[in-house]
Amino acid sequence: MALPPAVELRRRNRAALLQQLHRHGPQTRAALTEALGLNRSTIGALATELAESGHIEETTGQSTGSAGRPSTLVACVPQSITVAAVEIRADRLRFALVGLGGEVLERSETALDEGADPMTAVSVITGGTAAASAEAVAAVPGLVDEGTVAHSTELGWIDRDAAADLEAATGREWQVVDTATAAAVGEWTRGDARDSRKLLYLHGGRGLTAGLVIEGRAQRGGSIQLGHIVVEPGGRECACGLRGCLEAEMEAFGFGEDFETTTLAAGMGDAAARDRLRRFGEDLGWALGAVVTATGPDEILFGGWLRELYLSTAAPVRSALAETTLPHLRSKLRLRTPVLGDEGALIGAAETGFAALFDQMR
Repeated sequence: MALPPAVELRRRNRAALLQQLHRHGPQTRAALTEALGLNRSTIGALATELAESGHIEETTGQSTGSAGRPSTLVACVPQSITVAAVEIRADRLRFALVGLGGEVLERSETALDEGADPMTAVSVITGGTAAASAEAVAAVPGLVDEGTVAHSTELGWIDRDAAADLEAATGREWQVVDTATAAAVGEWTRGDARDSRKLLYLHGGRGLTAGLVIEGRAQRGGSIQLGHIVVEPGGRECACGLRGCLEAEMEAFGFGEDFETTTLAAGMGDAAARDRLRRFGEDLGWALGAVVTATGPDEILFGGWLRELYLSTAAPVRSALAETTLPHLRSKLRLRTPVLGDEGALIGAAETGFAALFDQMR
């Protein structure tokens, strides 16, 4: 049954005010009035209602040094809404309990034995906090669609219903996103990529993945298997059964571990190491050409060990990309490294959960 228009509008305004505070931090009522385009009385009524429900509190801000009392700030109460976020990798599991406003309330990490199934570890590391949280989100390296991991080089999963397995292990529903998409969401919400309308994040782990977000939101179909774009037809045999995949040509499964050795040797004049890096940079650029043509991003971030590869091979990456994309697509394209580093995926998983919550509130 549809809600009365006045009630519906109040719900939307309430969600908008909470989302504004969650993303941008404590603000005065005057700032909220300007940011949301609502009148002062509406902001006052919403603030009172949310304070009574325990979601926000009003505190005295710092004085600016001018005459008069310090401004009163409206701020989130972190414990009022929490999201449980986990990042699953082949060798470790990371967990964060994040409160409204983005404050990390709990954090832990545990190592995983080689080949171990992480689902039991998720239940242990999250304890009762996952069940008590408003949302739970897992970031997993690979191609993900609606909770199913279609393919993950790093984890060795094919068509695994990770959402169902997580629910069975913890007793609650989970959203599942790929690591690259989660990191892209994190960079857009808590990093410095907010000016990007279409943000493409590349992640280098034991496989190569990419995630596309539009205005900070994960999209169905935005999980991309970067590592299985063929860059050398008839080339090296890949574990997926194809030949000449980017992962196979770059020897990605082991390259992340010995990257530092390779770059050090290249820096000391080792011609073979320099040639290896140049070739990998070109392969990455050619694969990116296909992705850029298909998705049209305005910014690309290189994460995981691809960050260091890009910093070492920016010229061949850009050159190969220029050879495989239309001028109007690359003219607006920015290439750089992320600011959140390894924290991006975990932060983005939590922010994916909060985005779902705000949608439900409307």
